[in-house]
Amino acid sequence: MFIDDISNNQEKFKVSFINEINDLQLPTFVIYVTNSVLGSESLTEEFESLPLPCNCESLCKETCACSAKVNMYLDGKLSESYNNSIGPIVECSDFCTCISTCPNRVVQHGLQFSLDVFLTERTGFGVRSKEFIPKYSFVCEYAGEIIDEHEAELRLKKQSSGESNYIYVIKEHISNNKCIKTIIDPTFVGNVGRYLNHSCSPNLFSVPVRVGSMIPKVCFFAKENILPLVELTYNYGEKCTADGNSSKCARKCQCQSLNCCGYLPFVDENWIT
Repeated sequence: MFIDDISNNQEKFKVSFINEINDLQLPTFVIYVTNSVLGSESLTEEFESLPLPCNCESLCKETCACSAKVNMYLDGKLSESYNNSIGPIVECSDFCTCISTCPNRVVQHGLQFSLDVFLTERTGFGVRSKEFIPKYSFVCEYAGEIIDEHEAELRLKKQSSGESNYIYVIKEHISNNKCIKTIIDPTFVGNVGRYLNHSCSPNLFSVPVRVGSMIPKVCFFAKENILPLVELTYNYGEKCTADGNSSKCARKCQCQSLNCCGYLPFVDENWIT
């Protein structure tokens, strides 16, 4: 079973689907998007402000207001010196005066590699690349519908115990002990990132990036050099239990990595709040 491009030509590179195991079809989106979108007008005010644009001429330098005098990118990839304690990355955008080839523009250009969604042997649908991915390269975004806490709780209550939960919660801690929370649900409106699987030894890691909007993009970068046709994975969360009885949320992990903790990362009942 094969689909040439599940994005319907919306991505710069095709995102194909292949099932070489059985006749199971790919669960499709109601809407395929390349960037996250607001799920309701009530969220507009929360994200209406814009990052301050830079007024750099041609290519941005260390004095660029967007990059905060820190070189977040190097040669089109995330800098090895990047540390998430620096804070979220703010790329230059259409509001800036620099040119489109400015080095502080990476994830906004979209996919850099052709990706496959495929049926794995143990963990349902997964994602892999058809080509070699160098370390620190941008791989894909986790795009979906931006929803509020109330809507997220309603959707979770409607799910049966066997259904997959795709909701991704970003909590960015800022000054005065405040927390900026963004909830992304790609179940109905989303992109290829929805099909990424968990691993206790992942080859991807996520970084929040803002591009001309206060809505953070969840962007996955390569943690290591990744060979063609190797499954792309990330760690679903830091909390993990080696004892399935210690949490009613515990589900067996199938990643089979050497340091697999036995169960998928779990969250308590208040994980959204």
